[in-house]
Amino acid sequence: MAERMKGRCLCGAVQFEGTLKDGDEFGVCHCHTCQHWNGGPGLATEMVSMNISGESHVTWYSSSEWAERGFCAGCGSNLFYRLKENRDLYFVQVGCLDEPGRLTLAEHIFIEEMPGHYDFTGNAPRLTGAEFLARLQGE
Repeated sequence: MAERMKGRCLCGAVQFEGTLKDGDEFGVCHCHTCQHWNGGPGLATEMVSMNISGESHVTWYSSSEWAERGFCAGCGSNLFYRLKENRDLYFVQVGCLDEPGRLTLAEHIFIEEMPGHYDFTGNAPRLTGAEFLARLQGE
């Protein structure tokens, strides 16, 4: 059975629970949009079957042609992004999860946009933006 995880925004107005799509893994996105949105790379895990309490507090921002980002209108917490063509799949910010330590780093995406002032250790695969987008189109 797929594992479920819970999370919330900083003020608690938005709480959610979803099923981990690919087990206990998360990815790091180095795209310029994530850097601006987070003040650094985006760390997210894929979740489906989302139940969101306080959904009226979520504001959606269309951040690209293919995705939109949701944040709490009250406290500003960056919560998740989702594809415009598949609103059932959420990329949930790891820092908003109740138990983020259960997840392990699986991959990096948009590696060509990673700035020189930080780096990650480990051997997780590193995909370009084009490779990642091609994979999304194949799903």
